[in-house]
Amino acid sequence: MAISTTGITPAANFNPTIWIPEVSDAAKANTILADFVDRSYEAPMSKGGRVANINDRSHPAVRIKTEDTSATYSNITETQQTITISRQAYCAMLFEDIEELQAHIDIRQSYTDDMGYSLMAFIEGDATSGLASLPDDFSNLVGTLGVDPTIDTLLDAKSNLDRADAPASDRFLYTSPGFRNALLKVAQLSSSDFRGQDAITSNRNGEIVGGVYGFGKWGVSTLAANNPAVSGQAYGWACHKRGVALIMQRGIQVHEQYVLLETGTGVLADTIYQFAERLIAPKTLGGGTSDDKFNCGLRSVA
Repeated sequence: MAISTTGITPAANFNPTIWIPEVSDAAKANTILADFVDRSYEAPMSKGGRVANINDRSHPAVRIKTEDTSATYSNITETQQTITISRQAYCAMLFEDIEELQAHIDIRQSYTDDMGYSLMAFIEGDATSGLASLPDDFSNLVGTLGVDPTIDTLLDAKSNLDRADAPASDRFLYTSPGFRNALLKVAQLSSSDFRGQDAITSNRNGEIVGGVYGFGKWGVSTLAANNPAVSGQAYGWACHKRGVALIMQRGIQVHEQYVLLETGTGVLADTIYQFAERLIAPKTLGGGTSDDKFNCGLRSVA
């Protein structure tokens, strides 16, 4: 039988809804690939211009001198690679005055602060207009899509770069989490019998400590799984820094403007950029055909 207590039903008008000051941020992918590739062309292009012309310089030819004859001169018709900077990516939002006044947080600042992440995640991870669009077109590809990598996957990638005479320094791996996690099961990478005391830390933290087969850096990101757009599959990178160029001609900039007829403030953050797989002149004395052999794609799991 009801006894007429003062509970939540009769006192409902006195039970407010509390808005928590801290918002629950969305997850973020690791954006690290832009730090691994070649950004050296940004400085000259920041002064203006639309097309970057990168000239090759091959090694001079060598000949044997014959007695009592003149030496033979040689010349080289060098090639060049052009990169046309044609991409402009942006984030844009308009915030009405009434919403900014009544919101319990600084909503404009909150979204503006996050535009930088969105742009870099797009530049690295978009399968059409981002770096993620490149690895399936690398001339060298190893591994199998949807299948765990093995030690042989890494050794095959290393061999490809070795045969291309890619310098030992500035080599890197960029893979999906599934690629790295699969290799944590491999004793040669995770056991102290092979890798010393560091392997104990490796197993404890879920990381593979130090360089692996000459790849000094290893970046892991779910953005690698954006190519191909198939569940459980991903293309990774085993490359030298010079293998891919990224030119952010103008870094991320934020622009604001008050729009009278909308009674609000428009915010736009943008960047002007382009990227390209680099073609490197070979070691052939006297010149040869430039190719993309400083890169190797890693087909594996996501």
